[in-house]
This record gives sequence, structure tokens and C-alpha cells, in this order.
Amino acid sequence: MKRIGLTSFAAAVLALPLCAQVATLRADIPFEFSAQNKTVAPGEYVITVRPGSSVVEFEGSQHYYVLTSPGSGFASSQGPKLIFNRYGNQYFLSRVSTASVGRDLPPSRTERELKKTAAATGHAPREIVLAMR
Repeated sequence: MKRIGLTSFAAAVLALPLCAQVATLRADIPFEFSAQNKTVAPGEYVITVRPGSSVVEFEGSQHYYVLTSPGSGFASSQGPKLIFNRYGNQYFLSRVSTASVGRDLPPSRTERELKKTAAATGHAPREIVLAMR
């Protein structure tokens, strides 16, 4: 009986660091944007980032998940942030960065086409950084 109690306690203690690494953030996004071929309305969102997972969850006026890839060097020591690429009046979510995890979103077909057009006309996309809390 003593062994079962000790095992349960040890499992609970070891699981705590895994739970503590989940980042739940809030962002007030003032513009409509695209994320993986979805158009997302402006508004307040709760964003959940789990280390080791390629899924980032957005919950607000809409609830959706985006698939990401690990971003090398995109963890932010300056606080969590969202990074968008802007082409004219269109915004595309590019990165989600927390203090411990950086995640990249692959560009959609539309964004790749806009990037080509921008390069041909000599207009580079603007990077918009939105700090989260």
C-alpha cells in the first residue's frame, strides 16, 4: 500500500513540469487575418501553445486550431507575441512565439502568390508584431 501511494505521488510530481510548460496567452487582434486558408475575425483570443505539439489553439469569437512547425530561434525573451506578414491590407499569421516555444505557420497559397507579386514590384511584405499578455 505504501508503495502505491509513493508511486502515485512521484507520478504527480513528475507530471507537474509538463503541465507548467503549457502557455496560455491572451491577444487582442485588431484586424482580420488569415491562418492556413481560414479568414479569422478581429477580436480577443485565448491562445494555447503546448511544447512538443504542432497544434496551436485559438479560442475567441471563433475556435480553431492551426498546425505549425518548430521555429528555430523564435522563442521570445521579450514576452509572447504573434507575428503577421502584411501585404497591402491583408494579414497572414506567420509565427506564434512564447518565452519557451516558437512555432511557424506555413504560408498559404494566397500568401505565396502575394509574396511573389510583392517581390516583382519591389514591395517587401511588412512584418507586424503583436505583443500578447
